[in-house]
Amino acid sequence: MPIISFSPEFDANYYRNSYPELNVFPDSILNEHYARFAVEQGHSTCVYDRRECFQKILQDTIDAHELKALEISPWDNAFLYGKNVKYFSVEDAETLRKSALEAGRHHNKLPERIDFLSPNGDLSVVDGTFDIVFSSHVIEHCPDLVEHLHGVSRILNKGGLYILFIPDKRYCFDHYNSESTISEVIDAFANDRKIPRLADVINIAYTLTHNNSVLHWLGEHGERYGYRNTPLAADLKVEVMGEYFFDDGKGISREKFLPLIEKYSEALAQGKYISTHNWRFTPDSFRYIINLLNALEFIDLPLYRCCHTIWGRQEFLAMLEKI
Repeated sequence: MPIISFSPEFDANYYRNSYPELNVFPDSILNEHYARFAVEQGHSTCVYDRRECFQKILQDTIDAHELKALEISPWDNAFLYGKNVKYFSVEDAETLRKSALEAGRHHNKLPERIDFLSPNGDLSVVDGTFDIVFSSHVIEHCPDLVEHLHGVSRILNKGGLYILFIPDKRYCFDHYNSESTISEVIDAFANDRKIPRLADVINIAYTLTHNNSVLHWLGEHGERYGYRNTPLAADLKVEVMGEYFFDDGKGISREKFLPLIEKYSEALAQGKYISTHNWRFTPDSFRYIINLLNALEFIDLPLYRCCHTIWGRQEFLAMLEKI
C-alpha cells in the first residue's frame, strides 16, 4: 500500500455530485457513461485530476504527515515547498533565475536553493530517500526513460509515490508527431542513451504545430504542411503555425538544417544533453508502456493512478508506486 492513498481515477460519488443530471444512476451506469463519454469529452472524474486541486491536496498531505519530498526540475515555478521539500535540477538557482528572465517568465516561485545538481539529469547525485518524488513536464525530456525510472526507484521509500504531470501529445505542439512505442523505450535503455536522437532534435526544431490546448480540444490543430489561421485562433489571439518543416518566412533550405546537425554531432561527441521531447504520450499509451515495463521487469514502479486529460488542458496526472 502507498504511504498516501488516493481514490480511483474514476470516483463514482465525485462524478455523481459533479454532474447532477447523472445522480439518479447506479455506479454500473456511471462507469459505462465514464468509459463512453467522460474520457473523450474531458470530464473531471476525481477530486485530484486538475493541477490546482491536486497541488493543495498534496502540499497539505506532505505538511500534515511531515513526508519527505523531492521535486525534480522546478525551473521558476516550484510545485512543492516547505521544510520537508528538496529540489533537484540540471542548473543551479541563479542560472534558473536568469533563464526564467530571458524567457520572460515570472520566477516568484523559484526555489532559493537547488539541493542536488546534475547537468545531465543523473539522479545518482541525490543523497537520501523520499516518500514523494514529483516532476512536471520532465519525463518526456529524459533520453533513457527506463534509467530515469531506475533513478527514481532508488530514492523512493517503500510505499512512496513518483507523481508526474505529463503533456498529452494530442493537445500540445507534438500533436502531429507519433506516440512513443515500447520498442523505442527499450531500445533507448539497451543502448544506454544519454542524449536525444537526432530525429527528436529535428522534431523540436522543425515539426511542431501550435501549443494552444483549447484549440486542439476544438479540433483546430493547424495545417500539417503550412500556416492556418482560423476565426477561433483569432478569438484566442494566437497564431496557428503549421507543422512539418514550417516556413518561418525565410524559406526551407539545406543551410538551415546543417547547423542543427553540426550542433547535434558536437553534443553527441561530448555526451552533452540537448533539451527536447524524447517521448510523446497519451494517458492510454503511458499506462500501456509503464504496465509492460513492469511486466517485463525492466522497472519496479507499478502504475498506481493515471488520470485522463481534462477538457481544455494539455497534461495528465500519473502516479507510480514503489513496492
